[in-house]
Amino acid sequence: MTKSSVPAREKWRAFLAGKDVGPMVSPLCDNWSLDIPYRWPYDGPEPFPAGDLNHALCEQMAMAKVCGWDPTFLGAVGFTPRNRDLQVQTQVEKIEGGTRSEHRTPTPYGDLTQIVEQKKTQHVVKQELATQEDYRRKTWVLRGELDYDEDAPIAEGLRLAQGIGDRGVLGTWFGPPYGLLNHDEMFYHMADWPDACLEMMEAYRALELKRLRTLRKAGFDYLFYIVEGTEWLSPEFLEQHVLPDAIEQIRLWRELGGFVLWHTCGKGKAMVESGFYNKCLPEIFETCSEPPVGNLPSLKWARERLDRRIATKGNVPLNVLLNGTPEQVRDQVRRIRQETAGYRHIVGLTDDILANTPLANALAFVEEARR
Repeated sequence: MTKSSVPAREKWRAFLAGKDVGPMVSPLCDNWSLDIPYRWPYDGPEPFPAGDLNHALCEQMAMAKVCGWDPTFLGAVGFTPRNRDLQVQTQVEKIEGGTRSEHRTPTPYGDLTQIVEQKKTQHVVKQELATQEDYRRKTWVLRGELDYDEDAPIAEGLRLAQGIGDRGVLGTWFGPPYGLLNHDEMFYHMADWPDACLEMMEAYRALELKRLRTLRKAGFDYLFYIVEGTEWLSPEFLEQHVLPDAIEQIRLWRELGGFVLWHTCGKGKAMVESGFYNKCLPEIFETCSEPPVGNLPSLKWARERLDRRIATKGNVPLNVLLNGTPEQVRDQVRRIRQETAGYRHIVGLTDDILANTPLANALAFVEEARR
């Protein structure tokens, strides 16, 4: 396997600046996912040992070192409102087969509550946003959260960035304001209570724009910008309720010196055809998924229609990486490289690498991409 002597962080910066850095290979990875026991393969202690809220960052770093890819890391920081009354109060009780958690935030208009049961799987018994009054309460909470202690998330983010060093670039999860809606019933709610829903999204919009500035001060390099495809959202909804916010947020983040890795792992055909992603213009777009995961006719088809300034990322099927042979993995990587010849493309996956992926397959994936 050919390994670059250039530090991963420097290589990413050069790639984003449009320079030829050779083949790039970078699967989406948020924890240890190999079929071998976890180990820390670097000299020195783990910067985020077991028990640390960001221990998964160590697992991501270990995966990158063992497998040899160009990593993008994901971590998170919290935002604590100065008004302590806005902090969520959680009560957990044991029930048969698991636990029941009640998350409650008091407001002048009544409590905002969510109830979750955790057994073998998680079940939301009561959504936080279930009535029109809940949306009004949430709006009040979001406006109060605008006044938060900025020093704490900045210090935590810089701690994460320091722990990663030059091993890669640091990002965090983000998305447009519609993501705060009750996804189970969002279309009914927007039809029945449009003013309350839009008022809440406006409050969240203001909070997100402020948080972007804090996240950049905290040392985050990129936004892992998540938006569903048309398996969930209609093209009309995306154009009306996602596009304006995405454009504004991406423009601000870029002005602050960061970049965006846009993640749509489902059906994106209609949005590629309409030029939606070209209007948003993220630096990187994944996963360009074909059936059965997505609905793009082919990676080549998508690559020919996306703006050349957008680097694409994908698209080895997760089932092949998990259950296939090393040679089948190599075949998929060769296909991807053929379909993206002449374009800026990062060899990746159709989504997050699955647990117990064979190390032999992961190494074949990287080695073939490096050829």
